[in-house]
Amino acid sequence: MAATKHYESYPKGEFPIYLAYGFRPAFLLMPPYMILSIILWVLYYNGYIALPFIGDGISWHIYEMLFGVGFLGMAAFILTGAPELFPGTVPIVGKKLAALFGLWIVGRVTFWMMGVIGVYPAAIVNIILFAWLTILVAKPIFKDPAKRHVSIAYTFIAVQIMQIWFFLSVAGVVTTNSLDILKVSLGVFLVLIILAIRRVNTEAVNEILEHEGYEEIFFARPPAYNLTIFMIALFSALEFFFPQNRALGWVALGTASAALAILNDFINYEETNILFKKLIFSLELIPILIALGYGLIGYNYLSGMKLFNGDLLHMLTTGAWTLSFYVVMIVVTIVHTGRDIAKERDVFICLGTLSIVIAAIFRSAVAFYHEYSQMLYLLSAIIWILPFIIYMIRYFKWLITPRADGLPG
Repeated sequence: MAATKHYESYPKGEFPIYLAYGFRPAFLLMPPYMILSIILWVLYYNGYIALPFIGDGISWHIYEMLFGVGFLGMAAFILTGAPELFPGTVPIVGKKLAALFGLWIVGRVTFWMMGVIGVYPAAIVNIILFAWLTILVAKPIFKDPAKRHVSIAYTFIAVQIMQIWFFLSVAGVVTTNSLDILKVSLGVFLVLIILAIRRVNTEAVNEILEHEGYEEIFFARPPAYNLTIFMIALFSALEFFFPQNRALGWVALGTASAALAILNDFINYEETNILFKKLIFSLELIPILIALGYGLIGYNYLSGMKLFNGDLLHMLTTGAWTLSFYVVMIVVTIVHTGRDIAKERDVFICLGTLSIVIAAIFRSAVAFYHEYSQMLYLLSAIIWILPFIIYMIRYFKWLITPRADGLPG
């Protein structure tokens, strides 16, 4: 992720720094929006405030965390990565970038106001938004003769299909329960996360090891990632078509095992022990949290569904999903503002990672200690927002100033 290959294709002209590359507006918007959304949700869910304009509160919360925040992560990843992955691709900057994220803001307003203005404005705006991003993704990927990253394009398309299906359900056009659609959507986003972290792992880990003087190349080998993707997709499909079936427990445990297999790449690095190096350990925790999430769900199915799966799912959402976004935010911000990722690793990354893990444990613990649910909700929310506050304090100044190495972007 050296971020050095795109400059020959960088557009001519002067652009505001915050619109000089796709990750900048995405990461300026993402942390404050995540903080605002989770604070409002916890206050609403615990009965402290009313939000009559949002319509169905649970659907609002899940959709905004998946699709609202998810769009920012998807946009940052592909708009930043495409010019490097596909030489000759012109980075999206300036007014076009402002229009894309301006439409995202309109999408958030229309979805938040769905209880007042109805479903159709939100559906139209958000479907157009994701279609625009998907077209931007598909163009360079399908032009590539080798089709090396075509799985990313297909997953972006799958996300759009999930969103259309969700809005059709909310509008009453289809009879599928909207929450069931959002659960399948979580599986699609987890697949996208696995695809993304494989690429991030390869680039980030090798940059760190090269800086420390190690010669052995780290490989994020495809088999474990592909198996994890297959198992997530299989579990999501089976859970949708055969809910409450105890056989899902074994599939969930198989998914957990597949996720843990990703760690073999880190364990098998022979030149030195890389398991507990700063930032690398944060990357390792993503498949670990995925394994914990599916492991808990598998245990629940096999033990007779004594616990509420909605609480256990938060090991995947509050934990793995959040940590993947957080780590990718940090890696992309450091590298693409012209800094050395090996030198810029600090204790704040470790603190943020620890906070996300603790928040996931507290939120999932509601399944076991329901009598303390209100306290656990509040504690998990407070701890969960800490990494994003730290990110804003630590990195926002880099997002609004030129690259440290003097290069454009």
